Amino acid sequence: MDPNTTTGADWALTSTSLKLLWLTLPLALTAGLSLLTAHAVIPSAVATRTIPERWELLRKPLYALGLLSVVGIGITLAFTALEAEPFLTRVYSRYWQ
Repeated sequence: MDPNTTTGADWALTSTSLKLLWLTLPLALTAGLSLLTAHAVIPSAVATRTIPERWELLRKPLYALGLLSVVGIGITLAFTALEAEPFLTRVYSRYWQ
């Protein structure tokens, strides 16, 4: 690895990658909470009659929201990898170093 100075373009790539990674945090929280609520909380609460059965109608939209959030996580991670790839291959030129 050749110790070069980090250029402005490298910092721009790093900034974009970090923004995309920070976007995955709310997506992960949204996915986790919506899928947990749809798959565990609502059926359990309806079975114990803590909440009325009409709450079962919320399960499908919560599953859809969770699935969209998981897809969003995959997309942001893919974009992060694509954005950071030129910088990483230049800095770490050999795979096993």
